[in-house]
Amino acid sequence: MPFEQTLLFLLGLFSILLYTLIVRTLKKHRKTPLLGGTFFKLVVLQFYAEAFFFLEFSLTMRFRKYTDFYTFFEPGTQFTGIVPRIISGVHYYIKIVVYIGYIVFAVNRLLSALTVSTYNKENISVWGPTTIMWISITQWFVPILAILPTHAWPEFDFYLVITSTAMRLTNDGVSTALISYIDGFCCLVTCIFCISCYIITGFLIRKNWKRSSSTVFKKTSTQSSAERGLFISAVLSFCVLMLNLTLQILKIIISWNGMTNIFAAYDFSYPMMDLMYSHYPWVLIVTSSVLRRQLVYDVKLLIRKYEIGTLKLDEASMSMGRAGQTNGVSKTSPAS
Repeated sequence: MPFEQTLLFLLGLFSILLYTLIVRTLKKHRKTPLLGGTFFKLVVLQFYAEAFFFLEFSLTMRFRKYTDFYTFFEPGTQFTGIVPRIISGVHYYIKIVVYIGYIVFAVNRLLSALTVSTYNKENISVWGPTTIMWISITQWFVPILAILPTHAWPEFDFYLVITSTAMRLTNDGVSTALISYIDGFCCLVTCIFCISCYIITGFLIRKNWKRSSSTVFKKTSTQSSAERGLFISAVLSFCVLMLNLTLQILKIIISWNGMTNIFAAYDFSYPMMDLMYSHYPWVLIVTSSVLRRQLVYDVKLLIRKYEIGTLKLDEASMSMGRAGQTNGVSKTSPAS
């Protein structure tokens, strides 16, 4: 695998590991006021989507294309059937799952500004356990409807092409253009919806700051700082989505021009995919000081527990060794 692709994979892997530690901290402190809010519950839901995105992209896209797996086949060979169709379908399916996560974050920030007095309150807030459950169900089942028109249609051809340097996933011209349109449309709708929500949210946050002297809208400085940090994290993540939209538009333009450079566009899209599933843990670390401090403390505690466990294991091994030596001496009788 080329050096740059190896580096991108390692960065993605490290980001997912960091994301896992963040989710561990959020679950461990889910009853803490500043870490147990609904926004962080949605972060956990999005983690599952982006972790799956990382696994899918690494195994079926990067490793397929950039490892030496193609050497097991003759150059010029083409594989058709259900396997390339599933590989392509799962890839675009998980992208739409991630898109829906962006929409949920935007709605969450908007409602947090609209319902300042009831947000995060049990039995009052709209973000109860039932709502979270339905969000999860919707996020994972609705995208199936988006990929059925392209990947379930039997007249479209999907195949793996073995070249002298790689194994490429491709399909016929009509389905390629249609997939690009659907992917681009879903991303465009998500961007338009999110930017509308964030503009309104920004206006409401500014308005609420001016009303901070009111009992209903009064918050501690820590709470206000945390809310601002969450809003900034959502907006920064949205900027990554805008970059992805730019790439989708580029793919559509290429498809209009006869798809002569479609492979180059997909090569360029690889770093974009890495950015989509790996950026958010870093955004959370930068924008949420409460999460950052708690994460550092939990990691230190986890390392300390590991060191103590290793030390106890070493002491137990040494004790067993000394016991064995003592038994050996006791069994040896002195010469008479």
